[in-house]
This record gives sequence, C-alpha cells and structure tokens, in this order.
Amino acid sequence: LKHLGRGKAEKSGLRARMFRGDMNQEPLGGGLGDVAGQGLVGGQAVAGIEKTMKWKLFFFAGACIVLTTGVTTVIFWIFHFTWAPATCMSEIFLLVFGLLMIVLDFPIPNPPPQLVTVRDHCYKFLMFMTRFMGRGMWYLFLATMVFGALWDTNINWFFGGVFSLYLVLLGGAALVKGYLISSQLDKVRIALLRERDTGGNIDRYVPASGRGLTKAQFKVVLENVTGEKDSFSDDDLDYIINALSFLPSSDGVVTREELDYWVRPGPMLMV
Repeated sequence: LKHLGRGKAEKSGLRARMFRGDMNQEPLGGGLGDVAGQGLVGGQAVAGIEKTMKWKLFFFAGACIVLTTGVTTVIFWIFHFTWAPATCMSEIFLLVFGLLMIVLDFPIPNPPPQLVTVRDHCYKFLMFMTRFMGRGMWYLFLATMVFGALWDTNINWFFGGVFSLYLVLLGGAALVKGYLISSQLDKVRIALLRERDTGGNIDRYVPASGRGLTKAQFKVVLENVTGEKDSFSDDDLDYIINALSFLPSSDGVVTREELDYWVRPGPMLMV
C-alpha cells in the first residue's frame, strides 16, 4: 500500500510539473507514450490552429509584415540615430517578434524534426499561440506596434496603414473564429455541469480502460450531450483538443484530468 501510494504521488507530481511547464513532455506511463516533439494534433504542417494551409499562409503573411517592419525600422534608426531609448527597444522587440513568428508559421508541408522541436519549445512558453483567440489578440497588439513604428514616426505612413490594417483584419478574423467555436463548446460544458449538479457522473463518458477520450470518442460525447450530429467539424475538434491539452504538444487524446479541469464552474475555454 505504501508503494502504491508513493507511485500515485509521483504520478500526480509529474502531471503537475508538466502542466506548469517545469519539464519537457515525458511519458506518464499507462500507455501515454512519449509525445515530445510531436507537435500539435496531426503534425505542425497543417494542424491545430493551422489545420488548413490557408490559415498557415495568412499567419505567415502577418509574420512577414512584422519582420519587415522590424528590420526596416531598426535600419532606419541606425542611419538616423536620435536619443530615443523607448522607440529603440520597441523596434528591437518588433524584430524579435517577427523572427519568432517566422519560425512558428513558416509554411513547410513537412517540417523537419529539428524545426518541430524548436516550435514545441516556443509553444511551451507561448501556449496562447495555439489558440485562435490568443492569436487574434496577439495580432491586434502587433498591429498597434507596427502602426506606431511606421505611421507615428513618419517613416512610411502608407505601409504603416496598410500593414496595420492587414494585422487588424487577421486578428479580428482569428478572434471571431475562436469565439464561435468557444461559445458552441461552452454550451456542452454547461450541459455537463448541469448533469453533474443533478447527481450525474461525467466519468461515464470516459472508457474504463484507457487514459481518456480519443478524437472519435470525444466527438460522440459532444453529439450525445448536444443531441446534434456533426455540430463540430473534424478541424474544430482538433482545435478544441489542442485547447483542452495541458501541454503544447497534443497527442489527440483528452485525458481524464483535462476533462475534469474543463468541466468546472468558471469562464468558458478560449479556443
């Protein structure tokens, strides 16, 4: 019994550290397997928030805009030096953000394992980038930085306006897409909460053998709760599973812990 209790404590501590991001993705045992470097559901080329290459190209265009603005403004202030430390730091941050987004969004159909690993490490500390709503707010923030860097400084008001407008539209589209999926998913969560409050047990949705719900099983749960078939597309399910995951690397399974964490009182999950 002592050995069993210690094993449970070690497993619980391991999960907690993985949730906080204190360690790389290591196997939990019991069939979880090693998901390190696996990337988002289906592979990082066309998966997760970038399930379709169309979104990938839109995000990559935004990354190119930010990087171009960062490079242009840094070069401009090098040749037109004035004592403006705040402006200097802002342009350097813009350059760094542009480089980071190029790495995350470069549209390679089959990225090499080294690039997948680098992206996984980036997503580990930037998990909001795996959410549509997170991306939306991020691009709106970058739009203000690009506007300030080009328009306010009179470096190039035309491109400042055009670049900012594109980032605003991209951020707005990502926010709308994420909100529509999030609000639809939250109806399921509220129904499950109501079922739990009336004496029901959501554990009945999780198979007795296994560590959680696969994509197909999770789809069946959503359809049973809503009473609607195909209320979520396959792409939407990938977005949702990535959003529910405690880790930036999702293996396509909603674990019991993730399900319990989601079905609790509080604000809706942002997808």
